[in-house]
Amino acid sequence: MKYFLATRPYVVSASLIPFTIGALLSIRSENFSFFLYILGAVALLFIHLGSNSANDYFDYKNNIDRAGTFGSSGSRLLIRSKITLQEEKWIMIVCFMISLIVGIYITFLIGFPVLFFGIAGIIGGYFYTANPVHLKYRGWGVPLIFSLYGPLITLGGQYLMVRHLTFTAFIFSLIIGFPVANIALANEIRDTQNDIQVKIKSFTIIFGDLSGAYLYLMMFLLQYILLFYEVLIGRISPWTLIALVSIPIYLSIIVKLFSKAKKKIEGKDIINVDITSSMAQLFFGIGIIVGLIV
Repeated sequence: MKYFLATRPYVVSASLIPFTIGALLSIRSENFSFFLYILGAVALLFIHLGSNSANDYFDYKNNIDRAGTFGSSGSRLLIRSKITLQEEKWIMIVCFMISLIVGIYITFLIGFPVLFFGIAGIIGGYFYTANPVHLKYRGWGVPLIFSLYGPLITLGGQYLMVRHLTFTAFIFSLIIGFPVANIALANEIRDTQNDIQVKIKSFTIIFGDLSGAYLYLMMFLLQYILLFYEVLIGRISPWTLIALVSIPIYLSIIVKLFSKAKKKIEGKDIINVDITSSMAQLFFGIGIIVGLIV
């Protein structure tokens, strides 16, 4: 169980929902393949779990996550000595290997280009924190998460089904990419004080917590503006508006982030903001999925 928890499984919706949306865009053309969907989801799942393990492994190894810091569910296992750094490393390797094996099988089924999406995901997930690139420590964390979990995964889901890409899929990749990027951004706002101590850069360190809170608010608004537009032009069913159930969760997060930015509360008071943002993204994504199916 501890090895399972070390992969941070509670955030897998951040990748599976964009992938599902991309794949379901093929439903109207009747090109959706449940078999290919399951294969792609398994490969993506292990890329995501491997990336989570890599993130926690390098954050702990580089002394970013340590006693007295918030960390994540995975890194807190390392901080509490529930698992060793070597065990975390092997979890990462095994997850990436499984994803690569499944990805190669998919490539044999539909062609080489699909392998690009998987390799790009592994490279991006690994070098998010891995030396010597560690993009997260250089202020590129939020843009990278947006690119990987928005356009890359959503377009990858569509390509798996129809072997080509559309502008519609790109729009939906933005719609779902914004809430995923906000998970990482909320994390950065929470961790600003710790990141300053270890001398790494993040959006909130470069531009400030208040700018981070405004960016979170802006992406929150954009995801709904674009979604409403897609409903109004009839590209997706009004049933998509089930996604509105996520608004109260987002509003509570936004209030807390602005309170943290204005120093009314501290990072420890929003320790689970990443989990809450993941929950909001899950409900938002489910609404889109229902709209595409109906």
